[in-house]
Amino acid sequence: MQNTFTPIANDTFIAMFTHDLKTPINSGIFALEMLLKNSSNNLNDYQKELLNDLLNSSKYMKRLTENALCKFKAESGKLTLNKEKCSIKTLVKRCIEETKYILKDKKQTLNFNCVQNDITGKVDIVEFTRIINNLISNASKYSPKNSEINITLKKLSNRIYFEIEDFGCGIDIKELDKAFEKYVRLANNQKSAGTGLGLYITKLIVDAHGGNIKINSKLKQGTKISFDIPA
Repeated sequence: MQNTFTPIANDTFIAMFTHDLKTPINSGIFALEMLLKNSSNNLNDYQKELLNDLLNSSKYMKRLTENALCKFKAESGKLTLNKEKCSIKTLVKRCIEETKYILKDKKQTLNFNCVQNDITGKVDIVEFTRIINNLISNASKYSPKNSEINITLKKLSNRIYFEIEDFGCGIDIKELDKAFEKYVRLANNQKSAGTGLGLYITKLIVDAHGGNIKINSKLKQGTKISFDIPA
């Protein structure tokens, strides 16, 4: 008797595939963290730097797989937020630290501007972190070597405002309405690797937090993306 199989939808297959990838990626992250923790006294500075770069690269791969899963959950109505009060300023600083290896390769400088002592809000920590990581990664990807990226964070009237500005290749104004569509990579002249899900996922999460997101860009001059959410 011949077995028959029901075809799997593309998005379902991607969700299954990325879910299976999470285990080996998490195992690699755990192994690297343990190695750094237990062997720190036996490693020289160069070796520690290499291991930290590898650890951050593994965390970046983890974020890519989680982006795909986040998209699948959102479109299947399974994306739920677990909000808790936390320091938004601390979260942003942590994201900057986790993504600095991306900027390091291109010798880019990230400037963080936040004059308030601390900014607290009620957000889903995992998903909010995903927003910031996506935006930093995106800004770096489409900016040249030795360029600057500016991040501004502030809280006004019980709303949290975040802005990231790069001075990269920019987006044609005629294409701006497509910026948050899935699988769209408007700065395609950069020929860099990516899923095209970053801004799409970012908008989904901002919307889920009851926020607003917008993009301003000029071709060959740079891009500014800003969002605000209730605190």
